Amino acid sequence: MTQPARRRWPRVLAATLSGAIVAVTLAGVGVNAMMGRLQDNITAVDVSDQLGNTPGGTDGAIAVDEAGNYEPLTVLLMGSDSRTGKDNRGYGKASEFGGARSDTTILLHVSADRKSAIAVSIPRDTLITLPTCKSDGKSVGGYEGKFNAAFDLAGPGCTIKAVEEMSGLNIDNFMMVDFGGFKRIVDAIGGVEICLKEDVNDEKSGLKLSKGKHTVEGEEALAFVRARKTLGDGSDTSRIRRQQAFISSLTRKVLSSGTLLNPATLVSLLDAATQSLTADPQLANIDTLRELALSMKDLRPSDIAFVTAPWKPAGDGANVLINAKKAAPLWEAIKLDSTWPPAQADDQPLLKTEPSQIYVDVLNGTATKGKAKKVAKELREAGYRVVEVGSTPGKDVFAQTVVQYDPKWDVSAKTLVFAAGAQGESIPKHGQRMTLIIGEDFTSIKDVTISSIASDQTADLNTADETYCAA
Repeated sequence: MTQPARRRWPRVLAATLSGAIVAVTLAGVGVNAMMGRLQDNITAVDVSDQLGNTPGGTDGAIAVDEAGNYEPLTVLLMGSDSRTGKDNRGYGKASEFGGARSDTTILLHVSADRKSAIAVSIPRDTLITLPTCKSDGKSVGGYEGKFNAAFDLAGPGCTIKAVEEMSGLNIDNFMMVDFGGFKRIVDAIGGVEICLKEDVNDEKSGLKLSKGKHTVEGEEALAFVRARKTLGDGSDTSRIRRQQAFISSLTRKVLSSGTLLNPATLVSLLDAATQSLTADPQLANIDTLRELALSMKDLRPSDIAFVTAPWKPAGDGANVLINAKKAAPLWEAIKLDSTWPPAQADDQPLLKTEPSQIYVDVLNGTATKGKAKKVAKELREAGYRVVEVGSTPGKDVFAQTVVQYDPKWDVSAKTLVFAAGAQGESIPKHGQRMTLIIGEDFTSIKDVTISSIASDQTADLNTADETYCAA
């Protein structure tokens, strides 16, 4: 039996919960007096009746091994599109859109050494055999339906069960946020910067913005992550890509000194984040959240990889299926607690643009005559498209090698920055051609390895340090 399709309704960015975890990192700095209030903010939900065990255990402590080292952590982040409650009004009547679905689901895996994290988005329109779950003492599910329907069947426990059956993984914990919680977190940090490739006027979400960069808050931020049909190709997976851009920007904002070193902003964020949380009993404990966050305090945006679970069309023009063959290495990496994408030699970052796609002007910023011509030859041999070769204006001498690039081409610039051992300098309206200024510290053009995973368009692989304009 196939469950009747529900009308598609936009999602909430469950990954703002990641921001909540980061915010609690500094909970030990001047907020101990607030601990009781913060604890009371969080809602705990026990889903052990669905899973046959209590996610994360019952002792309230983050898991460590016999040597006292942290163990890997896998958390399912969920957004609820419930229309009930005063914070969730104005998005359609609860009577019309009864129940709730998890329209945003992100599997977050944090490595044992706390040096990397993987955030896997699962498309809401993925067709699966819904797990058999319990609801009001009755068994439900067991038929084909959309992945997001698991939440409506029997809540977060059923969604966890669906992901475990899909991936073969054991999920430690879960956290959940709704419309109102999303807005409170974004407002608490003073908004999030987004970028659009084209003007948008979406009647359903209420989003009306010109192309380019904007800082959005409240309803406008929610509209950005809800809009679908009028942006990109109108697909759910296209919206996931846009939401990942939002999460990356939010992560950078939360980790910035302007947020973390501002007591008023920090307290507001802590209060908003904890008010927005529904979690398993372990993560509903503020002390446990603080311990977890402190263990993650050294994570940088470049250490956090965002990816969509590889998918393929279901053949009905609307839904998708998980591509089991392509997804298998991803699930295995999480299971084995290895980095994703696989680590490259020479501590190379994730690079996605081939040298043959990069156009570059080369300027000599050293006192050595003919240096630019020599480097240009290296670049051409490595496959880069060298356009012009010359010297810096006034023949200025640079101590450090620099790559100047337009922010629209920042993903491409990462390849050249790494290969040249350079610093990156973002210059708006610089154009597609980059400028490599050879400094006195230059040694050679290094070989690069372009991630094969990045070539899979369904995976939409990126890291949280990347900025890009969404479709």
